[in-house]
Amino acid sequence: MFDRKIQLYTQKPLIFLGNFLKKFLNANQITFIGFIFGFLMCMSIFYNHYSSAIIFLLLNRFFDGLDGVVARLSTPTPLGGFLDIVFDFIIYSGFVLAFGLSNDDFTFVSMILIFTFIGTATTFLAKSAIKPSMQIRHNKPEISKSFYYSQGIVEGLETTIYMFLCLIFPNLFIFFSMIFIVMCLITTFSRIVVTYKEFS
Repeated sequence: MFDRKIQLYTQKPLIFLGNFLKKFLNANQITFIGFIFGFLMCMSIFYNHYSSAIIFLLLNRFFDGLDGVVARLSTPTPLGGFLDIVFDFIIYSGFVLAFGLSNDDFTFVSMILIFTFIGTATTFLAKSAIKPSMQIRHNKPEISKSFYYSQGIVEGLETTIYMFLCLIFPNLFIFFSMIFIVMCLITTFSRIVVTYKEFS
């Protein structure tokens, strides 16, 4: 919901860092590094090491923002866009899975949340796939991406906030997850309605 607005403020410092890092790492390597930190976060959650998980989440989100900047400073590739979104969804679902496996009390809610994640992910990716072919013009300027970003209540920022809240207050995982489940369902339904109106 707020991703584009936040990007307007984060791009300058990321571009500064990107200009330095691109001398040593390409965008895909940065994406893999971010994925490794995300995997370590999930493992930390499984073993109830939430302080470590917070650090790994911070690093994962930092590198997730940095890889796209480095790509745009050099040459963006379809592979880079593919890896970026695939790794994001793996980490998002891995986060929920780790909580579900770490505590039997969290398992049922985790299963429901994984289901709603499928809704947000598929509506996001499906619209991204068909949007260019429809040649619909955008009135709002946006940062160049490898694929079209479909807006919704739940985007990257909201997901990150949810993850941080769960790690800071793990005993409230069910509470935060129930709120997030509702947000995911609203996002899925609204994208279906908006897309149907656009393309019908």
